[in-house]
Amino acid sequence: MHHLMLLLILLGQIGENRAHVDWETRLRIAIGAAKGIAEIHKQNGGKLVHGNIKSSNILLDMQHYGCVSDLGLANMKETTFMPNSQYHAQEVNNTQHVSQASEVYSLGILILELLTRKSTEHLPGGPEPIDLVRLVGSVKSKERDTKVYDTDLLKHPTISKGMVEMLQIGINCVSRSIKKRPKMSEVVKMLDDIGRMNLGGKLVFVEDFIPTFDLDYMLKASAWVLGRGTVGSCFMVRLENGNTIVVKGLKYVLVTFMEFQQHMEVAWRMRHENIAGLWAYHFSRHYKLLVYDYYNWGSVSAALHVGAARGIAHIHRQDGRKLVHGNIKSSNVLINGKKYGIVSDGGLAKLVGPKRLLGMPNCAPEVKDTWKLSQAGDVYSFGVVLLELITGKQSHVTMGDGQVISLVEWIQSHLRDEWAFDVCDVQILKRINEEAAILQLLQIAMSCVAVVPERRPRMPEIVKMLEEISGLDPFDELSFDGMLEETLEQPSIESMLENLLEDLLPTLTP
Repeated sequence: MHHLMLLLILLGQIGENRAHVDWETRLRIAIGAAKGIAEIHKQNGGKLVHGNIKSSNILLDMQHYGCVSDLGLANMKETTFMPNSQYHAQEVNNTQHVSQASEVYSLGILILELLTRKSTEHLPGGPEPIDLVRLVGSVKSKERDTKVYDTDLLKHPTISKGMVEMLQIGINCVSRSIKKRPKMSEVVKMLDDIGRMNLGGKLVFVEDFIPTFDLDYMLKASAWVLGRGTVGSCFMVRLENGNTIVVKGLKYVLVTFMEFQQHMEVAWRMRHENIAGLWAYHFSRHYKLLVYDYYNWGSVSAALHVGAARGIAHIHRQDGRKLVHGNIKSSNVLINGKKYGIVSDGGLAKLVGPKRLLGMPNCAPEVKDTWKLSQAGDVYSFGVVLLELITGKQSHVTMGDGQVISLVEWIQSHLRDEWAFDVCDVQILKRINEEAAILQLLQIAMSCVAVVPERRPRMPEIVKMLEEISGLDPFDELSFDGMLEETLEQPSIESMLENLLEDLLPTLTP
């Protein structure tokens, strides 16, 4: 958190020169402050108030969103406001009279400050306070309207529509009539709508990445379609400087820009050698794009499924161990230069609208749409990927009579009458010489696709078993406490094998 008051930014007191504050930053400040106040208003049965909304109580976070501070401090004692305190509505005489409607008024003043870059408060050495309500009340035409805005904003005509809409929100908030002021939740929605139209108009790069291209440069480059899936289309883009990147174009994204950005921050924090590295993102009305490093497709190797498992296990540790990948399939498992599996598209399914998934061969039977995703469902999908590696077949199989069944059903039908090796691809039999290792891999895959979610192993246990089979050194990224927690939460290998046998019994009976 940057402990920087909005008041100092507005008055340009950061240095000798007036600090530049762009439109996107001002909009983020308004959106963040409104959402923070709206969240406060939800508490205590929808009756809680902040008590002292003003620019000096708004801080900025790392992404320049407004954050509300000093919650409830004004309510600890009765305070009579100064007669010239412009942050408070006319009906408020002291802190005991503050209401949610009066805090909408205070937010309206803050919005007007952002648009005009004029303050209603006075700081030593700063400009004289301005009666912003009177100033905007004098606006009678578009010509005089331009005299309200900060001159820095008027230099960019492309944002004029958003500025006008934001000004109207501010005017509505400072209405003398309490009944005419919008609810704070309504203000959030209106600001979010402006945000959808105005924010994210450029490529936003991760913090430690040095940009060598911009959005226009990228959009003009040559591109080839790599695939189309549940959450969007994937393109290989060859830039003019010779570098190759992967661009994921998302479709049906229903979240706000702020929610989208928060998800991107989660993606940055879960960096891992077995997760496709996010370079940059773009959010606008027309495009929602993610930029990744380019990974070559390669041949199947022991390191492939181990690497993919490690990547998924790392995702599952994020967000309080609640994060879900949501779209594990073979086309989302790439291979790096060391032939290790790299997982892409982590968590993107949560960004799009509800998609019906019932009957899709790589999805667990209990997962009917993208709102029912779970870590146990990820395990099932990974099991299908393992079965594809073992059998050399796709997740759905066309039978001799033309009937299409899932690969899991095909495996189960063959295990009734044939030896396990009869379902294996010839190539994997050549690559993995030990029959016991192949049987163990098949057992792990079948335990992952157990019908009952509780009987599926969790990803850390799967990683451990795959490392033992492949002979790869364990990838230790957990603290001792973390390892203890993972170990205590995992069922034993013996219990998993018992569950696997129970699941297979119905398919083995004549």
